[in-house]
Amino acid sequence: MREESTTKGFAMLSLAGIFAKILSVLYIPILLIIIGRGGLGIYSKTYEVFTFIYALTNIGMQTAIAKYVSELTALGNHRDALRVFKISRTILLIIGTVFTITLMLSANSIAEMTSNPDIIIGLIMLAPTIALTSVLVCYRAYFQGKNNMKPVAISTVVEQFANVSISLFGAYILLNRTHSISLGSAGATIGTSLGALIGIIYLAYIYKSYRVEKEVREKQKEGIRPIHQKRIIRTLIKYGVPITLSAALQNFGALVDMANVTKRLIYAGCTQVQSNELYGILTEYKTLLYVPMVIIAALGTVVLPAISKALVLKDKKDIKAKINFALRMTYSIAIPSAIGLMVLSKELYRLFYRAEDGHELMLYGAVVLVFMAVVQIQNVILQGISKFYYVVFSMVVGIILKISANYYFIGQSGIKIRGAVIGGFLCFFVPMVMNNIKINKTLKIKLSLFKMTTKPLLSSLYMALAIFIARFIFSFITSIIGVNKIVDLIMTILLILIGSFFYLQALIYLGGVRKKEIEAMTPKAIRIMPSILKKHLR
Repeated sequence: MREESTTKGFAMLSLAGIFAKILSVLYIPILLIIIGRGGLGIYSKTYEVFTFIYALTNIGMQTAIAKYVSELTALGNHRDALRVFKISRTILLIIGTVFTITLMLSANSIAEMTSNPDIIIGLIMLAPTIALTSVLVCYRAYFQGKNNMKPVAISTVVEQFANVSISLFGAYILLNRTHSISLGSAGATIGTSLGALIGIIYLAYIYKSYRVEKEVREKQKEGIRPIHQKRIIRTLIKYGVPITLSAALQNFGALVDMANVTKRLIYAGCTQVQSNELYGILTEYKTLLYVPMVIIAALGTVVLPAISKALVLKDKKDIKAKINFALRMTYSIAIPSAIGLMVLSKELYRLFYRAEDGHELMLYGAVVLVFMAVVQIQNVILQGISKFYYVVFSMVVGIILKISANYYFIGQSGIKIRGAVIGGFLCFFVPMVMNNIKINKTLKIKLSLFKMTTKPLLSSLYMALAIFIARFIFSFITSIIGVNKIVDLIMTILLILIGSFFYLQALIYLGGVRKKEIEAMTPKAIRIMPSILKKHLR
């Protein structure tokens, strides 16, 4: 099994994540056409509950398994790295099955507690996904820990494609046969389980084709005594519990916030139907906001084993290099994405949601993306250096601030759903400052939160100016030829491409991206790059 460099693994996962997210972004508008904003609101609330239980069983353990496998592999103990995978797979399958049954039996009670009676059927349909993804994350974690990102990347795309296509078909069939919005939104969850099953089948096939067990025997370093099974389980618990706790708290915060937002909207004078529609608008905002986060998630996936490996080998210089690379890439992705979402908010809402109402959330709230991205990478860094419980602490602070802010601002009749932007800002900005102080103190380094933002910010402002000029020219053209959906689509795509080109041009000119980093990801990028950009690469 061939290992990949951090930059190449990042590029591979980023491309897979972008493709999967494009499917997801296209999925929401099509689903919106099928079940409407009210149905989308019900669907989103169902997923808030599911995501919380998924976090309890899977998210933390994937990180824990990958970290442990990476550490053992760095020491040449390939045999026990494989045992970690097998033991984890058995344990998580049992836990996932228990949670699947529990969710099915408690769906009605959960719906009553969150004041959302329409989510019951959707929860029952989603329940089997818990058991299936418990197995899926074990395979992904093993390949991640081995720093082999290709199977992880391909499985992500395969799973998402199956999920989207089957879910849209399920939503259409159930809505048309029952004429029930709640059943239509429940049908949109069918693909999640089947997508996870297809992902497992693919990874199991890759595992077998790589002849993993034979390779382990050949690469195993001599003289290493087998680790006792109890010690493996204790280490998994040591790593997994705080990471699971932080993931569960984050999603529990979202779950509580979902109930909080629903009740405060009703308090502010909305009916249940209006509340569902406004939650649908919030879902539209979150869907677009989370598109760039797939690249940040890919970055975190490759950085975690790299930092864990450097920590085991006591290579402080490499740890600092990986952290600097991660934060610099985070700002280079998040800042232009946030400004782009602000500048193109109307066009994007018109393109994806067939309406401009709701774009104000993006206009004012896109800045949250930057803080969210930095916090996600900071959490990965803190987990990589084994500061698990501090991640939990800073996250709790953010969740409390978010719920409190949403409770007050969303309950104001003049603000309503727009108050979620304020809650999101507080939820990530304060933990970002806290995490930076902790990383500096632990590693005895000086990382400035804002020093690395200069080049991406200047490049993004240059990008925004280019988009404004291009938009003015396009407006003049459309005033002559007229506007329809096709023209609007072409103009929006051109604005995105123009913005991307001018951002990259400015970033290269300022030295924000380096030639060796692009070559490490893929040398082909240099060859196809326009000369006007290539000549300024350093």
